[in-house]
Amino acid sequence: MIICIIAEGAYPYITGGVSSWIHQLISGLPNKEFKVLSIMPSKKEELEYRYTLPRNLIEVKTIYLDDYLHLQQRLTPKKLRLTNIEKEEILKFIYMDASVDWKACFEIIAREKKLGSTIDFLQSDFFWEAMVKLYQEKYEGESFNTFFWTIRTMFLPFIHLLQQESMIADVYHAVSTGYAGIIGVLFQIMQRKSFILTEHGIYAREREEEILKAKWVTGVYKKLWIDFFYFISTAAYREADKIVTLFERNRQIELNLGAPVDRTFIIPNGVDLMQYTTEKIDHSGYHVGAILRVVPIKDVMTLIRAFKIVKTHIDFTKLYLIGPTDEDEEYYHECENLIRLLGLENDVIFTGRVDVRTYLKMMDVIVLTSISEGQPLVILEGMAAGVPIVSTDVGSCRELLDKNAYEDACGFITSLVSPHETAGKIVRLLENGVLRKNMGANGRKRVERAYSREQFIEGYKKIYQELGWTKIWRALDLR
Repeated sequence: MIICIIAEGAYPYITGGVSSWIHQLISGLPNKEFKVLSIMPSKKEELEYRYTLPRNLIEVKTIYLDDYLHLQQRLTPKKLRLTNIEKEEILKFIYMDASVDWKACFEIIAREKKLGSTIDFLQSDFFWEAMVKLYQEKYEGESFNTFFWTIRTMFLPFIHLLQQESMIADVYHAVSTGYAGIIGVLFQIMQRKSFILTEHGIYAREREEEILKAKWVTGVYKKLWIDFFYFISTAAYREADKIVTLFERNRQIELNLGAPVDRTFIIPNGVDLMQYTTEKIDHSGYHVGAILRVVPIKDVMTLIRAFKIVKTHIDFTKLYLIGPTDEDEEYYHECENLIRLLGLENDVIFTGRVDVRTYLKMMDVIVLTSISEGQPLVILEGMAAGVPIVSTDVGSCRELLDKNAYEDACGFITSLVSPHETAGKIVRLLENGVLRKNMGANGRKRVERAYSREQFIEGYKKIYQELGWTKIWRALDLR
């Protein structure tokens, strides 16, 4: 069996939770062969592998969302060869009509002989007339020029992705909706194979948060972009043979967004318990750690401000920011400037890329101040090492840390962007050695019970086997 993993902005070029998850999945199934299709935003800089590729990863292919810039414009646009029924289906797609037949739509767009290239289609009279009608019905009063180029920018990478040559595999596995999910559906349709979707966070919601804060889009066009990402997510939800998420709250959101109940499953993240020890390295003072990429979504600045407050209560404390700093250099420098402004230069350490397990042996508390997460592996790693956690109330963090029917609490949950609250919880743990020890022990027990690597790998092994039979049924036209 060959499994094609489809990821956007992740493995093997970007480190982080999703990339680590992919690496763990491929490494954990050595008897299956994998391919990876990596969707990256732009080819502006040379990309480097951030992981040592497992032997059973037999191919990595990279495509770029701005590849359409290299398409040649024809002097005389190619005429579309669409039937009236096909035109109606494409119009549903353009108008983001929920009744669109995704399979029919993708089969039309993917065939360049029928639709023409991306440029051919967007220069066609058909597309122009559709835009004029949509503008008159919903956007009249806005600048037509802004409206037209917004829609065109929206569809350019999308249609170009749908005209990609398929990678040959037995199962296609996208690790988000959005562009990765679209490619998964496309390959499923064109190759008549199985498609599985795994969502760590809810892709459309994450894009919504980004767009609402973005400066590059304003006014009604924020809603247009948000609607677009929710719309294309429905393709993956409708067409996937199995939809997996990491925890129940995400599953409920998927159901509300159109995922069929009978195709949704939960497989939590898992960690290799043999790789983590609860034994500690002796050190003077206290060590607070955060395992992260230094990027805005991790809200490192709130963490730094919280640490400044911690220092006013317990001076002999250091903060370790454990992870890469090169993904967003501008934000990294902003964090450096804040550290200097607060006079913390001697107390905040950026480790860069290191073996996290070594640093976990030195930590008294692990902190996460992210504004968005799915089910963070960094929390599970901290729990596996017997370190108590302070985390914002994002993703499944509350489920991971709060008291449940099996164990007492493993840490504290805080509000978003709350340096004083975060600092208060850190101080409470540092000042109470018994509480710190008990919460750390509870975390280790919880990982052993519910979040082991073996459980995670076995869950996907079972799904791949089931989808392998689905592949055979499809080949025999018995499904």
